[in-house]
Amino acid sequence: MSLLTIELVVLQHHALHDQSLPAQPMLQLRRNYLESVTAAFLLFLALAFLMGPPRVANAAPPPSITPLSLPPLLRSLSRTGKIKIIRSFPTEKSGLTGYVVNDHGRNELVFAEGHYLFMGRLISPQGDDLTALYWQRYVPKPDVATIVRKLQKSGHLIAQGSKKAPILYVFADPNCIFCHRFYRMTEPAVKAGHLQLRWALVGFLKPSSANRAVAILSARDPSLALAENETRFNESDEEGGMTPDKSPAKHLRSVLRDNFVAMQSAGGEGTPTILYQTSARKWAVQAGLPTRRWLKAYLAGKTRSGN
Repeated sequence: MSLLTIELVVLQHHALHDQSLPAQPMLQLRRNYLESVTAAFLLFLALAFLMGPPRVANAAPPPSITPLSLPPLLRSLSRTGKIKIIRSFPTEKSGLTGYVVNDHGRNELVFAEGHYLFMGRLISPQGDDLTALYWQRYVPKPDVATIVRKLQKSGHLIAQGSKKAPILYVFADPNCIFCHRFYRMTEPAVKAGHLQLRWALVGFLKPSSANRAVAILSARDPSLALAENETRFNESDEEGGMTPDKSPAKHLRSVLRDNFVAMQSAGGEGTPTILYQTSARKWAVQAGLPTRRWLKAYLAGKTRSGN
């Protein structure tokens, strides 16, 4: 076999332990798979990423999907409605087929050979990350404008700043150190009336995250509660300053779950995930903490995708 299948865990491992999230078949399969991954494989993957850009020939048009052409496990999950098969595609290795599947609003790449399924990074003999290449080539781009409209209708966004200023939608966990740094980074612009933020809270990083997020959302003034959480943020322990709600309302836990699904649908792997409009008025996604240069360019109306 000329390809290695390896799972790279960045921020998603936090989400796997959140019992408030909906059961996700592909993530459950990944959890079982992760138990067998060793530090040596992860070290190999880190080295492989340093070996230059992919050198893969253009793939042929993807074959059509029929129930009988699917691997047994994918066929079963598809029939029960637990996942949706978006498309299949050929890979560089003969006999190995790739599939784009949607699991509770989140797109995943799965590879199959015979009766076996593989999830994670496919690394070529030259050290190229084929998964990243296939993701860019075959996975549908998120409809960020639709996600923004749904967030606007949710009624549970925390607003900060002047309504006349440029706007950013931010998915944030109250225990996220990078969200805290983004809050501090944007604070001067928000206070000066140059920027407005709409915070969509999620709760998955720590056991206290969900109840802390609910405490902020259920406060008389959620904006002040969020400010308290960030002002009293414990950076050494990476814990927000708001006291978690001991009896969180179920409908607010549902809000967190809906926000989490929306974040994943936008392509966010963790927090912060930021939705913004480019200078061409197109909605785009900034994954992770942006640089001050990115923020300055956005405020000046010169934002481009990425940092």
